[in-house]
Amino acid sequence: MKRIPIFIFIIALSFSTLACARSAAPQQASPQGGTPPPPVEKTLSTFNPIPGTDYLMAGIVPATVARDSSLNPFAWISSSGYSTYSSYNIYNYVFFNTVTGEYHRLLPANNFVILQTAGYPQPVYDPSEPNKPAPPIEFWVYNMVKTDFNGDGYFDYRDKITVAFSDVSGNGYTELIENVDVILSEYYKDASTFLVIYNVNQKNFVAKINPVTREILSTTEMDLGEDVK
Repeated sequence: MKRIPIFIFIIALSFSTLACARSAAPQQASPQGGTPPPPVEKTLSTFNPIPGTDYLMAGIVPATVARDSSLNPFAWISSSGYSTYSSYNIYNYVFFNTVTGEYHRLLPANNFVILQTAGYPQPVYDPSEPNKPAPPIEFWVYNMVKTDFNGDGYFDYRDKITVAFSDVSGNGYTELIENVDVILSEYYKDASTFLVIYNVNQKNFVAKINPVTREILSTTEMDLGEDVK
């Protein structure tokens, strides 16, 4: 198995903005909810190490995707570190503990489509310390589609989006914001503060989240004027 450099791997996991269009407000939900996508044969992708941990991570993807290291769950993220959409669906993640040999799926079933995944905290390049190691990933943020909201037969960015969190090992999966139309920004402020700016029903909101306890601390509607949707 080919191993990608640690710095490139973490940069590849660091994204920013997601875009689309739909409706509703934040709430808790079970990962079993939603309408499953049309049946499709799935396969397990190549495992890749999560730097600074004893875990490997792989994706459950369509069987039509070649199973090699160039098509791991993160290969669809541009090398520049900017966000982009996958050219194929990711239905789930599998985490493997190299010490105990235990493994588990992020979700109990492979019924949803994970549009984007980001690991935090993100590395920040400092030209004065070019060899400074990147901080270890502490938690993941997932943007996923659980229901074919527009009825076009596909699960993609045009459907409602759910924002969920887990720890770096894929445990403690928690859905915090549902039925989002557009993710405008996801920002790691510090170890206890993560911000999600999003649009629902043509209204813009800022959610302040504690990524450790996985709870929404506050949700504020942004007053930008009646002419701003």
